[in-house]
Amino acid sequence: MPVYIYRIIHRDNLQILIKENKLSAPNLGANPDYISIGETELIRQRGSKQIIISPFGVMRDYISFYFGVRSPMLYCIKNGYDVEKRLQSEIIYLISSIEKLVELNCHFIFTDGHSFAAYTQFFNDVQYLNQLDWKTINARTWNNTESDPDRKRRKEAECLVFNEMPFAAVTGIAVYNQESNDYIKDILHRNNLNIPVTIENSWYY
Repeated sequence: MPVYIYRIIHRDNLQILIKENKLSAPNLGANPDYISIGETELIRQRGSKQIIISPFGVMRDYISFYFGVRSPMLYCIKNGYDVEKRLQSEIIYLISSIEKLVELNCHFIFTDGHSFAAYTQFFNDVQYLNQLDWKTINARTWNNTESDPDRKRRKEAECLVFNEMPFAAVTGIAVYNQESNDYIKDILHRNNLNIPVTIENSWYY
């Protein structure tokens, strides 16, 4: 069974990525029309975090994906916590997989938790995917508890793709509702792309 990875973006960015025919890491420069949905201060801090395994570099040399849906970041976006509040229908999931990255010779690493946490482990060999807490990654709830104060960090395990990846690595798109489904399908139709689009309301808050 494929190991899926998920990147959340503003839906208006889809046309930009299609035109560029790739996804690029922040250090390669962003299209001025690209709408950022991340936490500005965290993005700044991540930029200087060194990656100590191959292919090295810093966090901003990587495109981040989650291994699970309903991320804490999406919750923050929905409620406007430390980021601009946005409607769930404005956010879409780009879906790929570890297997697709390997097929397309993309260089990537992955983590067992939020990449900025000091004690998160980094890996560059897929044999270590079993080190991730898949039960928590796939759980609908992720808040820390007295008995498990590390759950939120493990929920945010990431796959980090080095420098860039071809748009062909995107094998599916998930959206919040029918309106967003129609919006995305229209973009794909105008660009002669046949990428499956599904409504996955349970992936949102």
